Amino acid sequence: MNPLRFSKILIVDDAQFFRYSIKKMLMEAQIGSIYYEAKDGKEAITLYIKKRPNLVIMDIVMPNIDGVKATQAIIQHDPKAKIIIISAKENKEIVTNAIKSGAKDYVLKPFASGQVIMAVSKQLVTNRLQNRI
Repeated sequence: MNPLRFSKILIVDDAQFFRYSIKKMLMEAQIGSIYYEAKDGKEAITLYIKKRPNLVIMDIVMPNIDGVKATQAIIQHDPKAKIIIISAKENKEIVTNAIKSGAKDYVLKPFASGQVIMAVSKQLVTNRLQNRI
């Protein structure tokens, strides 16, 4: 089965427009088949545990539980979780903390769609290769 085409992806951001934009970008690139959306870190943790997506695209600055704490909680639950952080350049130190917490990659805003597609593709294909070993 093609890991790019048939993956479950969780998109986490408090801005509905951002979630829609990422989902549209992925659909146009034919990446993913099931998309879940969460508006904050608390909802992301719950959805991750319940739905077990193959990949999470996580914003940092959100209400309730921020992206760094949500990343830590997801990694604690599933150390093999694939999480990509997307955040503004001003948050570079926070992004570094998210990577230290277990995120696998990051993309800084503003970004071109190709940057997101490349980061997502890399994680989904890496996931498949690791499962074969």
